Amino acid sequence: MTTPAAITLNPAPTGTSTGTSTGTAPGEDPRVLVADDETGFSAELGRRYAHLFDEFYDHPFLAGLRDGSVAPAAVRRYVGQDHQYLTAYLRCYGLGMTLAPDRTWAAWFHDKAAFLLDDESHAHHAMCDFLGVSYAEAQTNRLAPSAQAYVDHMLAAGRDSLGVLLASLLPCPWTYIWSARRFWLGERATTDGAIAPEHPLAGWWEFYADEATGTVLTDQRARLDALAADAGASERRRMELAFELSCRHEIRFWQMAHTLETW
Repeated sequence: MTTPAAITLNPAPTGTSTGTSTGTAPGEDPRVLVADDETGFSAELGRRYAHLFDEFYDHPFLAGLRDGSVAPAAVRRYVGQDHQYLTAYLRCYGLGMTLAPDRTWAAWFHDKAAFLLDDESHAHHAMCDFLGVSYAEAQTNRLAPSAQAYVDHMLAAGRDSLGVLLASLLPCPWTYIWSARRFWLGERATTDGAIAPEHPLAGWWEFYADEATGTVLTDQRARLDALAADAGASERRRMELAFELSCRHEIRFWQMAHTLETW
């Protein structure tokens, strides 16, 4: 993928294309995707599919959010589609409740649903401020083809196992949080053309770069690791495939907004 000429991306702090760096913990460098000393199923997935995280980060739509050059029509398409997508994501939490093995897991899905209903729209509101429209005006009633495909994939995962469902849900927060922390906390100050903290889109970056979102991601990865540790080889393969496909759908979601995709 290419990026607008107005913005210069800093290379990730690594000597390879994996997005990891030697001897650096995520808390020390927000650009790091998976630290070298991290273990577990999610760490394995992060290393294996780091190139998809890089594609996500380098996509022209996200590059446009970094320097403010993103087309307003593309942002409006994104907000409307993402609202519908997150509604489906909420339904996946409901499927998780049906797969929950105990009340602790049920409570976890309950809390995730509450966050999605009460807080996730803050990022959308920042985009609406950039557009100069109300949140209601940015809504849409129909998913675009790529968004519908992503939703169908997640709902199908919710009819498999708890591990497969969680694997399909993880790339959404992980790609956003890692990208936001990489840019807003790690690269913005040294990136030519980057938006200032006063820019309307800054609120979008700040939401996903917040320390609290990092805690949410750490918890979700730990839960996936625990499920993978108890899963058999066949289920682990399905979990990996669900994760990979969701990563690819995340990239397609940017492309959907960038090209104003319709049926």
